[in-house]
Amino acid sequence: MAPILRINNFLRERFPSRFAWAVLDQGLYGASNFLINILLARWLEPHSYGAFALGWAILNIAYQIQNPLIIEPMMVFSSNRFRLAPATYQKIVVHLNWIFTLSATVVILVVAFLQSDPTFTGMYLGLAIAMPLMLYTMLVRRVCYANLNPALAARGGLIYMPVFISSALLFNHLSWLNAFSALCLMGFSALCSGLWVERNLGRGLVAESSRGLDDAQIDPPSQIGSSLGRWLSLFRTVLRNHWGYGQWSLPASLLAVVITAFPYLILSHSSGLAAVGSLRALENTVLPVYSFMNAFGALLIPIFARARTTAELTRVVLRYATIFFFTGLLAWLVLATLHGWIFGLLYGDNYQTISHLLITYGALPLLVGLSIVFLSALRSQEKLRWTIVLYAITVIFMVSVGTFLIERNGVEGAVTVLVSSNVLLTVLSAAVWYRYGRKITRG
Repeated sequence: MAPILRINNFLRERFPSRFAWAVLDQGLYGASNFLINILLARWLEPHSYGAFALGWAILNIAYQIQNPLIIEPMMVFSSNRFRLAPATYQKIVVHLNWIFTLSATVVILVVAFLQSDPTFTGMYLGLAIAMPLMLYTMLVRRVCYANLNPALAARGGLIYMPVFISSALLFNHLSWLNAFSALCLMGFSALCSGLWVERNLGRGLVAESSRGLDDAQIDPPSQIGSSLGRWLSLFRTVLRNHWGYGQWSLPASLLAVVITAFPYLILSHSSGLAAVGSLRALENTVLPVYSFMNAFGALLIPIFARARTTAELTRVVLRYATIFFFTGLLAWLVLATLHGWIFGLLYGDNYQTISHLLITYGALPLLVGLSIVFLSALRSQEKLRWTIVLYAITVIFMVSVGTFLIERNGVEGAVTVLVSSNVLLTVLSAAVWYRYGRKITRG
């Protein structure tokens, strides 16, 4: 028993409960996305699932705007600039998020009523309902992290998946399931999870004094006589701070999302929604590997930033590049060898005609993993301009070459441009890191 106790104590010291809950939360989030997409791909017609996949891609674009402007600054400012009044500050951030998402909803509703295809109209209407609710839940989950309480976010994830699956099963049984209803159910499930998290998060926050509010870098309220005026003062301060932070990270975030979303947008217009669903089916098969890459990729920047010499930085970067390379290579070999069996297991008789494309598409986790390592190494050395340049070059290549290939070859062209674009990004990021980011430059 003594050795077991020693091992348990060692793991408890090395991996504190907050870290374990954070890993569980990310795992639940990835598993939910994977399972939801697999079930909908099996239940929906290809045209309808393609509409859902397009809505999912637009949701990802919205998140890539929300993250640098709202979530990332909140994660940073909660513990420094607004540390004297974090709960009040975070409430203002939630208000800011609602204004952002509801404004985007108005735009989506206008786009919905401009569509001639009823499937597109339904998808955009469902997106208008789901997007503000999904982004609200994403924000309150990150508020848990800002307050060092990832356990609450993980418990909220335990609500989201069963609520969606049970309601989707019911809608499928009643033949009510389509792109519109699937997106609405996602929004409803996210709202249930988000409201539960926010309610329980509020119970755990310590009440703040009025002095804390006045000292938290908030504009002086001496000339503000009403609660509305004070709220506006707080809101202006939060907005100014968030824009000052997000204006530099937003371009890189948008360029990165173009690389993943562009093929879906072009396919929807050139080849139809069924082709969009086929590309999404291919992406579903590599989602577990992506989740692994992203979970560990989030830890790379602080690991690389701890290096004190060029030799140490080179050694640790190459070590993780090797790990990601062999992980991606193993996944590629499995996907390429068992592509037919994997598609049969996941989708039944659906999408079997494109299972051979997994032989090429399966290389993406290897490429994405390597680019994560080298881009993280550049960020750790504060070479942010290089990341924007690298993403910009990749986007230019994808838009110029990808438009031609996708319009000519459909899904196969989309797979080709995705793989070739990620080859370009990986090679360039490795070369730039070796030439400009390998040497320690900070004091």
